[in-house]
Amino acid sequence: MSLWSRALSSDELDSRRWVDLMPWIDRYGSARTAALGALVSSSRWWENESPAETCEHTEIPELCAELAHIYVTDHPELRFADGLLREDEVPVAALDLGPAAATLVARLPHAPTTAELFSRSPADLLGIRGADRDAVEEIVCAALVATVLREPATLEADPRAARVPAAVLLLDDLAALARWSRVCGRDDAPLLLAVIDDGAPEEIQDAAARLRALTARDLPVAAPADPIAELTDYLEGLPDAERTALRRRVHDGVDDPAGPSTFPFGTAVGDLLAALRVDVRPVAAFDRMVRTHPVLGRTVQGFDVPLWRVLHRLDDRFEVADGWIAVPDLPDAEKQTRGLLSEFESPNGVVEPAAVKAVWSLPDDEFEAWTRYCGTTTFEGRLLSPPDGLAGRAAQVLEVLGDPLTADTLVARMGVNADVHTLVSELADDERFTSDGERWALAEWDVDVVTAIRNRIARLVDARGGSADRDMVVAALVDRFGISEDSARTFTAGGDFEVVDGRVRRRHRSHVPIALPERTRRLYRLGEAWRLRIPATRDHLRGAEFTVPSAVAAIAGCAPGGHVMLPSRLGGQTLRWTGPVPRLSSIRRFLEDVGVEEDNELLLEVRTDGRFDVLPLRTVADNAEPLRKALSLIGHTEPETVPEERIASALASALGLDGESRPRRILSAYRARRETEVVALLEQAWVRVPN
Repeated sequence: MSLWSRALSSDELDSRRWVDLMPWIDRYGSARTAALGALVSSSRWWENESPAETCEHTEIPELCAELAHIYVTDHPELRFADGLLREDEVPVAALDLGPAAATLVARLPHAPTTAELFSRSPADLLGIRGADRDAVEEIVCAALVATVLREPATLEADPRAARVPAAVLLLDDLAALARWSRVCGRDDAPLLLAVIDDGAPEEIQDAAARLRALTARDLPVAAPADPIAELTDYLEGLPDAERTALRRRVHDGVDDPAGPSTFPFGTAVGDLLAALRVDVRPVAAFDRMVRTHPVLGRTVQGFDVPLWRVLHRLDDRFEVADGWIAVPDLPDAEKQTRGLLSEFESPNGVVEPAAVKAVWSLPDDEFEAWTRYCGTTTFEGRLLSPPDGLAGRAAQVLEVLGDPLTADTLVARMGVNADVHTLVSELADDERFTSDGERWALAEWDVDVVTAIRNRIARLVDARGGSADRDMVVAALVDRFGISEDSARTFTAGGDFEVVDGRVRRRHRSHVPIALPERTRRLYRLGEAWRLRIPATRDHLRGAEFTVPSAVAAIAGCAPGGHVMLPSRLGGQTLRWTGPVPRLSSIRRFLEDVGVEEDNELLLEVRTDGRFDVLPLRTVADNAEPLRKALSLIGHTEPETVPEERIASALASALGLDGESRPRRILSAYRARRETEVVALLEQAWVRVPN
């Protein structure tokens, strides 16, 4: 049995007080001792008791595990040598660490004993390649237990520890990958990708081929268990009262706070849900999912309803409603959808569905039905984001149609109940538009002809089912833009498009386009950092990975198809772009650290040196000036202290407009990003303010 998991007797533990053995507790400060007091029922146990006395009523390893969590969270920079009383060195192999923790310690130079380990801090350990929070807390817990032992020098290394910990970890990780492959029904898919240089010796090529041939079937991983049988057995094992409450929750929708809220991965039901979430991401038609996973339609004995209904009622990360399956629920799926669409928005808020479908596995009919369900406006085959007033909608209509229009025609095509004179007044005061006295056009058509040509090609291709005759497209471009035929042919085979057998079509794309940070909504530059403002969701608090804008991945140096490990004060943070959109690993430990709750807004920070952090959004008083509130929304941590004369430039530099201070230009820039909350505050402060 592990030293850290068994009960320790009083004769094995030190008789000195906790605070003498662990000086870091004395530094903890009276304002924070509530966290220590909550661990043990005795009053100020850390000052009044020794470990030998505490063990009479408390399990020491469990207590040390809680103390390790506090140490790592509140004192990440404190070296163990400064926070713990260390009299004897202990062989690292005697700490009885698991494979992941042992591998981290083995990556320290000169670490056969705790001497090297104690010269480090939790932050140092979190900075080691491959570190994670759980492994670091395990190391700290082992150091704390070793500190409270009466004679730690008598600890001897477990003979099993002579094995290379990284090799043990490799086997564990392979088994985990094999199990996931079986859960997803990919029993014969390779587990490893071994890439060898051309010209390598035949023996090396053979070894790589054997690695590539390794599948889940080659490892002793059991096939996924039956979720129906698991649920039936679970229900039968409950007392009558609990069984009745669970049935009422499923049949009558009666909530039970004491009942299960989610099925963890590792159970038959949790495994099925994990596989489903891969297929759904974040929504899918209910009928299609039942065809793909027939088990969802099977009846669960005891509940006497189909499995999907049991999951819908008992797992709050799985919802079935209105003909859809969503993860975790329909409102969140709508938010994720809007986030994906925003990656494809033009500056005017126009989205080309064909471009989105190329990276989203949702079938065409489901995509169209789902965007309608989300209330997205469709115009001439394009999706339109909510505009910033009449002028915003006019810009969208002009972009989609691609030709100048009179004000009367523009109002008619916009489909709004608006007065023509009101529209003309707004367009005349908006830098996005130009007029020849009769027709209105987008100013960008004159300064960015390449984008206008690209949009015209997209319209011609999409209107013809995905491909258009090249000669027809060339003729249309020559007629509209007055360019040469050779230039037009170059445009049809460049950028987002290619020519195959004389027809123009969209070039295949496996990921969302990389957006500029300056054009990404809710992303702001502050000094040497970029901060993304997002709301904390239930999935964030649970530890799920989540999508981030492509601009964030670009700032972090993560290219499509790759991944990066960002250093942070709480350990490495993984950013992956192995699918259509970049995804960030769990930020739960940061939310626990800063005390963010569900629906609170927070800031994801990526610095130019690659460091990552999560910060709470700094709020200001309700009666604060509008510009101070705006500074808060764009990520300033001390909006009250920004000098009055620097507020405008601070708002400008957040969008990359260094040196700009004219209110009208700054307001236009925020309008162009459709930052509605910030725009409303700027309008409060700057309406009718002279430039």
